[in-house]
Amino acid sequence: MKPLETTVEEVLRKAIESEIETRVYYQKLAERAASPAVRARMLQLADFELVHRARMERRYREEIGHPPPPPAPATVELPPDLVNLDMSRALKHALERERDSESYFRFMAERAPDTILGALFMELAELEWKHKTDLQAEYDASAPPDSFLLDL
Repeated sequence: MKPLETTVEEVLRKAIESEIETRVYYQKLAERAASPAVRARMLQLADFELVHRARMERRYREEIGHPPPPPAPATVELPPDLVNLDMSRALKHALERERDSESYFRFMAERAPDTILGALFMELAELEWKHKTDLQAEYDASAPPDSFLLDL
């Protein structure tokens, strides 16, 4: 496998950008909600991303010694058929988003074993895993049996 060519600063900057992008993603899901309850839940998830971003920015300041640079604007496009989201479908998409983030960070951790970068990637993966498992439990409680397969 090709050696990982990045820095702690770059990883933290990308983690901050990921939190920003995920927040925009949840806001866009909220715009396509079928009910006020789904809209409120997606906006709540978007707000959680602000907390995650603040945590990453604090970590950046601690590790790098100065505030992170202003992030690029996030652009998120949802498929046009992703409309009238009920709670289980909205949670399923949120869950997939967190799962993708976790997988990315775990993959990157494997590329930098036994290093500071590898430990940072693992820390980020564990954070995303926690988000994913919380959403999975919520999804399981809200969705009828076998609905995950029906919504693929």
